[in-house]
Amino acid sequence: MTGLPSTDRLFSLSCFEGLRLIRHYSKQHPALSPNEVVDLVLSVEADAVSLDMEAAVHLHASVAPDCPLDGELFYQGCIKAVVVTHQPIWAKSMRQGRMRFIDSLVDNPKHRDDDLDVFSAAGLLRNPPSEYLVAWWDEILGHARLAVDIEKMAQARKAESLTIERERQRIAELGIERHPEWKGLDDNYAGYDVLSFDLKDGAEINIMIEVKSTVSSPLRFYLSRNEWNTADEIGDAYKFHIWNMAVDPPQLFERTVEQVRPHIPSDNEKGKWSNAEIPLAT
Repeated sequence: MTGLPSTDRLFSLSCFEGLRLIRHYSKQHPALSPNEVVDLVLSVEADAVSLDMEAAVHLHASVAPDCPLDGELFYQGCIKAVVVTHQPIWAKSMRQGRMRFIDSLVDNPKHRDDDLDVFSAAGLLRNPPSEYLVAWWDEILGHARLAVDIEKMAQARKAESLTIERERQRIAELGIERHPEWKGLDDNYAGYDVLSFDLKDGAEINIMIEVKSTVSSPLRFYLSRNEWNTADEIGDAYKFHIWNMAVDPPQLFERTVEQVRPHIPSDNEKGKWSNAEIPLAT
């Protein structure tokens, strides 16, 4: 077998049907390895040659061992395995809701008829949905949201690492024999992400940096009330680093507390703001 097959190959009826045969013959011949089972299947099942048996072997490791082999439950188990283990790009769209997600598949220029066939074969498009189907979709949405959260965290950490490297170079150029500290990694309650250093009137001072990453258009970032309260309390020694991650290499924008202040909303008698969208006009 070669490397990991593409998600398109794993998420296909050809792969799923190949897995069904592997599981069926594995029960009859438990001493055989998956690859040996494939050889057996190909020797006795004439239609197996048209199936993606290579992808099926890889999916075999992801699908729950007790997954039923008959009917819609089998397909549902296969779909869940692909979403949870392999996190396909299209899984992000599942957060939009069931039918909006299906519509997004149809509108995608790379859409394959097989994609819809898989969901249909699994009985996941049935209307009205049963309580079981609602629970299945909610569980999958939870995994899809987790995948998005992981991606966002990776992007945020990348931006923080860019600030660390940038500050390391800047501090060295100033002749300060210290290194920036990655507070955002060590303490989630620090109120800022990077502790850096600067010179003011010849004296060394601390600089607290809140790092944001964005891929939005127009460029903008989001600020929580707690983040703003910390920035407002610290004042001039608090800086914002906003990295545009949509370009290569990422582009840095620096903002002071006073530059951000005009964009902070005001409370009123009916409520208090908790998060603010800050425009990043170039």
